[in-house]
Amino acid sequence: MRRRARANALALRARRHPSASIFIRKRGGVLFEVMLALALFVGAAAFTLAAVQSVTHTLDRTRREQEAVDLARSKMAELEAGLTTAAGLRGESDNVAAGDANASDVDEAVAPSRWRIDVAVNRSEFTNLSLVELTVIENISPEAEAAGGNPMRYTLRQLVALREDAG
Repeated sequence: MRRRARANALALRARRHPSASIFIRKRGGVLFEVMLALALFVGAAAFTLAAVQSVTHTLDRTRREQEAVDLARSKMAELEAGLTTAAGLRGESDNVAAGDANASDVDEAVAPSRWRIDVAVNRSEFTNLSLVELTVIENISPEAEAAGGNPMRYTLRQLVALREDAG
């Protein structure tokens, strides 16, 4: 009953003052425009946040992959130069400091090794050359693995002239 009376009063006022109904309609239109603008802003912000998170994840994965590639190439170069043997690399752990930290900043007694190195040596069809498969595997925490984190893994295969005691 009150609504009907109010509607009648507004209709009567609109007949007396035509600009009053326009004002009421404009006020509702402005509210609609503000709500629409707010919804568009929230949608754009959500899209931007998702894109930034995706880029951040991709950059982190690329950085980890580059660390694995660098470590594999370094160890393969040590093997080729005769500074180490394949047996010496098997099961070796290497703690590479992330970012711009120095290797001396990492206390290996306290910090767990970040990378594990596996080596497989096979004879090849070429004289005095062996096929060396050096795999670098990232050690991740059990919590990260349970949350769906995949450890970075990189395998470098190369023909190498090994020393006799490198077997």
